[in-house]
This record gives sequence, C-alpha cells and structure tokens, in this order.
Amino acid sequence: MSEDAPCCGINEFAGGACVCAIIVTYNVGPAVHRCFDSIRDQVAHVIIVDNGSDEITRRELEKLASANSATIILNEKNEGIARAFNQGIKRAMGKGYPWVLTLDHDSEATPGMVEKLLRAAQVLHQEGHRNVAIVGANWLDKNTGVFIKGFLPEGDSHPVQVGHLISSGSLINCEVFNKVGLFDEALFVYCVDDEFCLRLRRAGFKLFLCPGAVLLHSEGSRQKRRFLWRNTFYDGYGKQVRYYVTRNYIYIFRRHHPGARWCYSICKRLLKDYVNVVLYSEAPASHILFGLRGISDALRNKYGPISR
Repeated sequence: MSEDAPCCGINEFAGGACVCAIIVTYNVGPAVHRCFDSIRDQVAHVIIVDNGSDEITRRELEKLASANSATIILNEKNEGIARAFNQGIKRAMGKGYPWVLTLDHDSEATPGMVEKLLRAAQVLHQEGHRNVAIVGANWLDKNTGVFIKGFLPEGDSHPVQVGHLISSGSLINCEVFNKVGLFDEALFVYCVDDEFCLRLRRAGFKLFLCPGAVLLHSEGSRQKRRFLWRNTFYDGYGKQVRYYVTRNYIYIFRRHHPGARWCYSICKRLLKDYVNVVLYSEAPASHILFGLRGISDALRNKYGPISR
C-alpha cells in the first residue's frame, strides 16, 4: 500500500484510490487489526495516529509499520481525538489526497463501504451539489444491533441529508478544511464532531448519510434497558465522559451560539443521560459530580484534558 497519493482531482471518484483512511488508536491492543483489516483494501493508504498507548498496542502498531502496511504516527501522550485526527489529516493533505476517511479504533468497515460512500458523493455531484462536505456511513451499533440514525440499508438508497455525523466513518472532502479549519483541539475528546458539523453547516456546507454504506461501531457500552413499560438505551460511559460531554457542549454554546433549537435538543439529551445515570449506574453520585465539574471548568474556560 503506497503512501504516495494518485493524481486525481477533488471531483473525481476513482474508487478508494483517492481516499486516505485515518485511524486514531488508544490502548486497543491486538483489536487494532480488526479495524485496519476491514479498511486496508478499500482505500489507497492508511494513517494510524496513536495517542500514547500501552506497550501491547505499540507492539501491534510496530508490526504494521514493519510490514509497510500503514503510516504510523506515535504520540508520547494522549493528545485527544481532535489533535490526533488533525495530525493524520495534515499528513494526508500533504500527500495530495482529496478525501480522508476518519475512523475510531473500535469501528469496522463492512465490504464495499468506501466504494458506496464515493458513489453517493458522485451521485450528489451529478445532481448539482457543490457544497457537500461529508458523506457518512450508516452506523450499526455492535452492542445493540440497532442502526444509530435509524436508516435501514435497503437497496441503493439515495444519500440522506442530515444535520450531524459522527467522526468515525466520515468521508470528508479535504477542501473544507481550508475553508472552515480542522477539528477543534480545545475539546480534546467528545463533541468534536458536533462542533465541526456545526461550523460546516454555518459555512454553507451540507452533510449526507449513505444508508447502504454500513459501519460497525460501538456507541460506548450502550445497553438496552427497560423502565416500567418503556424500552430505553443506557450509554454506560465512565464518569470522565460525563465531564467532557457536559463541558464541551457548554463550550460549543458559548463559542458558536447555535440557537434555541440546538440548545433544546442538547439539554434534552443531557437530561435523559443523567436520568439514566441515576436509574442504571452503579455510582450515580460520582457521575453527577464529574458533570458538575465539567460545568465549573467550562465557566472558567478550562479546556483540554481533564486535570487530576
């Protein structure tokens, strides 16, 4: 797999030859091969950015590097998902790739996923869309077997315009980085995709989801639960995740002033999350305390990694 990008323009769709995949890893160990093996033959090159992982993970990455299977960027410490993606994006753009595909280390591409994403981008281009920023995969949650956005991959479904796409499985037109910038590194982890998608929409770009391009993705440790007569999904995240999510949504609101509708949807989501924490978490008090700490740090403009 060559690191040198082919000569193809941004509006050409030469299969995966125009795509560089970027995988961010952190303490994933041998499981990194599941993500890598699922995508390696669908794209021209793979860049793996490791965020200061343990020795087990580093040994697995050394195997890929020694086989010239991927470009490996090793960070000495956890730099956060935003900075890691930005490192990979800069490397890919420097090599001339017009498209990047961003992936989490616990995601797995299904066969033909990238081809379907590119075909969807081509269809949108033929229909006259010149402001498509991202064509995203259809995420199937491996924990629950449920499509996260609710779209079923039936036949050759037409791309669907959406307001938000998660970073994993996003085929991104590299031209947008020159116009709206890279991912916001102040957020460190979580809500990075929310902020980026908001900036894209404000700049006049559109986001599309391709129902037929399926990505197997773990949405935290999501579990299906039942309360009284209703079914619900509990995202069994750790308490530090509550901190980052709460803090970073306040950051987005204060920086971008996204409007009442956005604020209502986020407040509704956070309220539901904390209700589920009280109902299903084994240590709800610590989760709530970390959420309050996130509010405090946001109001003090304290961002980046959480301090001990």
